[in-house]
Amino acid sequence: ATTYAEFKKEILNEIARCLNMPFNIAAGNSSGYNYASGRLDHQTYFKWIRVDQAFTASRILDRTLAAWLREYAVLTRNRGLLHAIPPHQWFWDGFEHVDPAKEAKAQETRLKNHTTNLAQEYAKAGRDWENELRQRAKEVALMKELGLTPAETPPAAPGGGPDRGDEEDGDGNDTEDTDE
Repeated sequence: ATTYAEFKKEILNEIARCLNMPFNIAAGNSSGYNYASGRLDHQTYFKWIRVDQAFTASRILDRTLAAWLREYAVLTRNRGLLHAIPPHQWFWDGFEHVDPAKEAKAQETRLKNHTTNLAQEYAKAGRDWENELRQRAKEVALMKELGLTPAETPPAAPGGGPDRGDEEDGDGNDTEDTDE
């Protein structure tokens, strides 16, 4: 005897399989999974997403860029752009690790033993390593200019800026309330 809930689960599972998506992601519920099984399913799914992103980059984005550059070359009479696509890369949002401290330690180890590089690590987060290093250089230069040390300028807490306490009344208006 099957129930409607079992039927729904099977239908959702079949739909998810077509998308290479694990059932727990499609259902939004990992309650029937242990931690290792859930992580394994997520890793497989995220690898499939990377394959899909690579396909999208080569078959859609690169072709769109080439067409746009050809149009631009015609409009600007810049023959150099007609046949050559300049070096480029596409950035995608990264996937957050369930334990950021553990991932940071693993990243540090990979960088120290040269099994990765900054370009790969920043790309995992969907960021351009050259832009990030330039930004960091600006920050370090400004800290030196202001006489600050890195210990005196910790990064903002996750989820926003520092706790402002009673400085703001929460109405989005930074002016003082007056009775007139």
